[in-house]
Amino acid sequence: MIWMQIIKTTLEFKKKYLINWLSLKFAVSFIFLILANSCNKSNDFGEVNTNRSKYMAGDGVFIINEGNFGQGNGSLSFFRCDSAEVENDIFYDANNRPLGDLPVSMEIIGGNGWIVVNNSTKIEVVDLKDLTSIATIKGFTSPRFVLEVAENKAYISDLYSGEISIVDTKDFKVTGKISLGNSSEQLVLVNNLVFVAFWSNYSFPDLENNLLFVIDPANDLITDTIEVGKEPNSMIVDKNGKIWVLCSGGFLNEEVPTLWQIDPETMEAGASLSFDDIESSPSSLCMNGTRDSLYFINKGIFKMAISEVSVPTLPFIPENGHLFYSLAIDPKSSVIYASDAIDYQQNGLILRFKPDGTLIDSSRAGIIPGRFVFI
Repeated sequence: MIWMQIIKTTLEFKKKYLINWLSLKFAVSFIFLILANSCNKSNDFGEVNTNRSKYMAGDGVFIINEGNFGQGNGSLSFFRCDSAEVENDIFYDANNRPLGDLPVSMEIIGGNGWIVVNNSTKIEVVDLKDLTSIATIKGFTSPRFVLEVAENKAYISDLYSGEISIVDTKDFKVTGKISLGNSSEQLVLVNNLVFVAFWSNYSFPDLENNLLFVIDPANDLITDTIEVGKEPNSMIVDKNGKIWVLCSGGFLNEEVPTLWQIDPETMEAGASLSFDDIESSPSSLCMNGTRDSLYFINKGIFKMAISEVSVPTLPFIPENGHLFYSLAIDPKSSVIYASDAIDYQQNGLILRFKPDGTLIDSSRAGIIPGRFVFI
């Protein structure tokens, strides 16, 4: 069958070239693109909204649709909570041009949306009232995430560069760089310190990608490093101010995946929880509104209290035929949002679940729906 051929080709690609997970994802997208005309997967996922309407500010969540690597078909959607409808291609509607190649994240800073477009090596800054463009910031190698660290100041992590970029959020200009000597991924600000995950060593094959770097944004200097598991892919901060770090264990399953709790006061691990299966590949660590429960994707969606001493083995929400790709929790309602990439070619699904795991509805967004940003 054509799907078995795709899986076989992907695994052979993985073993032959020993590239990281991100590059494999690009390769999978490319394979699906070639074979798209031969695939006849059912689209019967329940109620699907395909409306396209002009964005207006309101209560809802932005959805960053990554699109296919190299195709320039990334886009921005908005799920409107009052009507449970998705408005697609809203950046294009507002600016009469595409968003770019592989948008991966978005942050809200000073009433503006900062959209990081990875393979277009830029950040698009838009006015959240109508999504019209305010600035396009260049000067990056492979930008990933943006974090506001002080007044008029933000850090931008980078996949292929060994530096973090410093950006003036008032003038929209790159003002400096912080040399790490390795790639950088997610960032969190705790106790006036920035914690940076060294996730991928694709451009740094001689380095062990199992560290958090600690940076003082007052002087842009590295003050400490913390060793965690291999490939820390996501981080969040709980109600007690503790940092939780989810580590996949490596692209080639070099070690068992782990979940770490870091005390930002002592810079030490308060807990290190191991997964049962070395073949697991957990991702998308996030929290509920009260910040006392963790959620992540590991095929299904898992949930655990921050007080638990072991990783759950049974999913809170089973796959049920979905390809869960990204996960987020509404901080106000604790409603669970998950994306389904389906086949990486057609517009993906956004599924909403009640806090008890009951499905609310599903809607159609753009190609490969990635991160969610609540307003």
